[in-house]
Amino acid sequence: MRVQRAGVLAAALLLPGVMLGPVWRLSGLGAGEDDVLYYFPVRTLFHDFAREAQWPWFNPWTGLGRPYLADPQTAVFYPATWLFAALPPLVAYPLSLWLHYSLALWGMYRLLRFQKLDQRAALFGGLAFAFCGFLLAHRAHFAMQHAAAWMPIVLWRLHRYADAGGPRRLAAAAVAIALQCFSGHVQIAALTALGSLVWLLASGDVGARRIHRWLLSGLVAAGLFAVQLLPTLLYTRLCTRMQRGYLDFVENSWNPLSLVGWLLPMLFGQRTPNFFDQGYWGPSHQVEQFCYPGVLVLVLAALACRSGWRRDSTRRAWAVLLVFSFLLALGLYGPICPILYWLPGASLFRVPARAMLLCNLAAAALAAGVVHELGSALSPKRARLRAAAIRWTARPLRTAAILVLTPLLTVAAVSLILPSELRSSAWHALRPWSPAVWVPLIGIALSFGVLGLVVRRWQRPALLWLLSPLLALDLGVIGWTIDVPADVRDAAGLLNPPDREQWLEHVRDRGGRLWVVTGRSGGKPGEYTDPLGKGVANTNILAQVESLTDYGPLHPLPFERRFGFKPWGETERAADLLTNADWMQHCNLAWVLLCEPHWPAPPGGELVATTRDGYRLCQPPAARGLAYLDDATQPGVVYVVEHAPYRLTIRVDTGSPSDGSRNSRTAASVPRVVVSRLALPGWSAEVNDQPAPIEAADDLLMAVRVPAGETSTIELAYTPPGLRDGAIVSTASALALGLAALQPIRRRRKTGRRRRQQDRTDAR
Repeated sequence: MRVQRAGVLAAALLLPGVMLGPVWRLSGLGAGEDDVLYYFPVRTLFHDFAREAQWPWFNPWTGLGRPYLADPQTAVFYPATWLFAALPPLVAYPLSLWLHYSLALWGMYRLLRFQKLDQRAALFGGLAFAFCGFLLAHRAHFAMQHAAAWMPIVLWRLHRYADAGGPRRLAAAAVAIALQCFSGHVQIAALTALGSLVWLLASGDVGARRIHRWLLSGLVAAGLFAVQLLPTLLYTRLCTRMQRGYLDFVENSWNPLSLVGWLLPMLFGQRTPNFFDQGYWGPSHQVEQFCYPGVLVLVLAALACRSGWRRDSTRRAWAVLLVFSFLLALGLYGPICPILYWLPGASLFRVPARAMLLCNLAAAALAAGVVHELGSALSPKRARLRAAAIRWTARPLRTAAILVLTPLLTVAAVSLILPSELRSSAWHALRPWSPAVWVPLIGIALSFGVLGLVVRRWQRPALLWLLSPLLALDLGVIGWTIDVPADVRDAAGLLNPPDREQWLEHVRDRGGRLWVVTGRSGGKPGEYTDPLGKGVANTNILAQVESLTDYGPLHPLPFERRFGFKPWGETERAADLLTNADWMQHCNLAWVLLCEPHWPAPPGGELVATTRDGYRLCQPPAARGLAYLDDATQPGVVYVVEHAPYRLTIRVDTGSPSDGSRNSRTAASVPRVVVSRLALPGWSAEVNDQPAPIEAADDLLMAVRVPAGETSTIELAYTPPGLRDGAIVSTASALALGLAALQPIRRRRKTGRRRRQQDRTDAR
């Protein structure tokens, strides 16, 4: 048994290296979107905080300064994030991805073993889930991949607690849920909670006890998560996320046309063409629509649903979860989201298509169950299952041809009503010699052929081991190609485009904040085209340059009202903003990079550099610095010392008052120092060691009043609101949970002592 467990553990640790081979030379990067626009830069910033021995409270590099810890996707309290404190980012990033693919495989294996599946079937299911289309495509969504890896472990520990209760099982379930929340993607944790409730209710008697235990484990996990949850909730209240409507909620629903991708996963192209050489032309975004489960998983899951799932509680639970999650993923096209939208807090989320993760999980579990049945002792039920499998695999070549031709004909029919540009892309994809066509054709034929061999030679159950390497080959084709750019050999070549230095050196040498102005390209925001070459947020963090814009899920309302920036940095007011140089001075905007020729230069701006791609770097009239006197006519000097992103010392000398009196001035005449950072809760100020109020200049920037006619010192400090209270709740929850989990051990020890005392008494 120990040897078998060691073999499974070795497989879990080594398989990510095989299944995603070319990914690791790129340090896990490659998509050129959220990986370099968000996750890698903010983890690099965490590395910088650790290197400088600074608290990870505040990000000074983007969006006039933003809370760092309060953004849940920074995952400050998650243990894997601490790898970035000890290792270089280009080492910690792929290592964390690798470990979570291993965690997904091991967790799914443990869940299926708990459900009494044999080792062969459990390993097949673990492979099917860990390298399913969702997890491979969402590699670029670093925190989402981490949270998804915890899903089977949460279900496993919840099932144990819901069935048997007990404080130790409660502790295990709550810790698993809390770790999934801490990993950085709360939406995946919410989907796991919803899916686990459906799964638990479908797998056994629908009783109040199961629901109570599910609720209790969630409440305890929320207590453990409070140190992150409270700062996030307090910050979210100030952001545009609170103003989302129904169409925002169902944005990027899973399009029914994406069913084509279950058989021909690359027919719609991909965002980083390589061996599959066509760019993505399908519905929505590839990453949100891609959920290829593998041919064997599809066939085996279909066999499971065909062969009497209603009376089998385990199979029924997975089938119900599969149907529920599919309807949920449909979003705008399905029946669940219109109801779910009215659930408090649900509207904070978007992209219902991410519920396809639950579909991949359920399909993997159903397929693993059939592998177990095929390897078990013969019974009438299993004989019928084998007979169905034999019929389905009788003619693998003909079946493969039908399964490939069906989606091809569907796409050909739909293309007739598409716009001309999409129609040409569709006909380009339908070429028979395209790898997106012939590779799945070979894979389907091979899968049906091997499965037919296995089920026909049922007297040799060892042949079932062939299914796992065959599935690995199928999914490995995706792992080796999705988001792997063909012309990049290493991470350095990806992160350091050569043309960027033509303008970046000027910004680094002179300092100041940068605004990258870029229009739409190919129907999508220009921020997604050459993001590193343009230095858009948050790639600016890697270049150590301050950016006016930000990229991420949480945007403060005052910032959005003032500039109209979208979460990805685009604004429809760009042309109007470029005509006004006053706000640029107040926001310490020293540089504007114009990425298209139609953008006008700022008034009075100087053209400093032009790149080979046509990007123009302009320098507006002199920016006023990080801190300055609000009244430009007020004599005085302002000097700033930045001890840390969250702690500033500002020395102000306003000279002598003109009338020789310091006591007769009005409040309006008191000099005001403006700091070009967002006026957000959490900042506190002291003027000459006395607490002072912080005002909002132009409803946007921080401002503090200082005495006139003397030298003053302003101390500004930022602490995440809710952090202290959250830490208290988390600590109390952990202590209470630990004490409760130790109670059975203490009882057993007391019982053991009493028995020993009784034995000694009897011996006398």
